[in-house]
Amino acid sequence: MVDKVLNCRFPRPTASCQLFCFPWAGGGSNFYANWGNMLPESLEVTGLTFPGREGRFKDPCCHSLEVMQKEIIAAILPKCRERPFAFWGHSLGALMCFDVAKTLKSEYNLEPERMFVSGVSAPHSAERKESKVYVKDLNDEEFKDFLKKLGGTPDEILRSEELMALFLPPLRADYELVDQYEYDLEGEAPLTCPIDITDGQYDIKHNLKAWQDLTTGKLTIKMLPGGHFYLKEKDNMMRILENISSYFFE
Repeated sequence: MVDKVLNCRFPRPTASCQLFCFPWAGGGSNFYANWGNMLPESLEVTGLTFPGREGRFKDPCCHSLEVMQKEIIAAILPKCRERPFAFWGHSLGALMCFDVAKTLKSEYNLEPERMFVSGVSAPHSAERKESKVYVKDLNDEEFKDFLKKLGGTPDEILRSEELMALFLPPLRADYELVDQYEYDLEGEAPLTCPIDITDGQYDIKHNLKAWQDLTTGKLTIKMLPGGHFYLKEKDNMMRILENISSYFFE
């Protein structure tokens, strides 16, 4: 199972730190796995593959946030015990990497060196709760309209019934995970690591400052041109990679 979950295209066993990248809803690991060839040799990049896509295309999609979290932790825990690590996550991936980070901290006394989050309000914020769209209540046409407004899904996929039949199950499953995600901050911040945020200037307004409630570490916010999937634009992606490099190797 670990081999299915972890996609490390450019292994660097002597790297001083590992970067685990969590996909957005409907996304895969290959986008992030390619970062491994664009970052310094002292950083090893691993993309996480959710079931129902890429190398796990035949695996049933996961509809349970708890099951997904347990699978991710089982896959990365041995590696997190070996070397320092950091997390990156966009949208659903940001929520998932925070969820995994706080569990690793509370149950195993392990914490990322840094956490990079993108494209979503802080999980406990009113803005995130108010903006939730419950996709389980949408029929397929309504769900396609939702995807069109969000962006990120190529038109050739949205126009093709055959392609949508392949892509709808993992997309719906992932958005069900978004629907299920609830977090209410009680007491002290669960993390101590720095949190670095990037977001698209033209995406819906997110409550990014509320991420500070979740850590005693430093919070940094950077805005880049583009909408929800600003990170897919080459210039933005290169700026993200430059930022990651500067944090670890300044």
